[in-house]
Amino acid sequence: MTEATTAPKAKKATKAKPAAAKKPAAAAKAATLKAKTSLELAQGIITELTRTNFEETVETAKAVLKSGDIRAAVELQGEFVRAALKRNIDAAREINELAVSAVKDATAPYTAKFTEAFEKLRAA
Repeated sequence: MTEATTAPKAKKATKAKPAAAKKPAAAAKAATLKAKTSLELAQGIITELTRTNFEETVETAKAVLKSGDIRAAVELQGEFVRAALKRNIDAAREINELAVSAVKDATAPYTAKFTEAFEKLRAA
């Protein structure tokens, strides 16, 4: 049980860097695109998004409870909602790009055969 509680703390300490380094992470994901399937990449994006959203929710809740001022609490919550919405939209775009790429890859052999058959019909 000690190991389970120690691992999240280690991840939490390194949390601040990934939020600031979003662009290099996208380049790294593009480099691993060929190494992993689209489904594995989408699962990774969803897992990371869920973890980040949970951690940010907890941090925001703690900050709101410590604020003591209703105006500050509302401002903290507003910032959280804006950041979470942007993060979720960005993840949805990434997953959409993966889905489009997967469909193109899956249909490429059929597209080539269809094009070939169509060209034969056109020539006849």
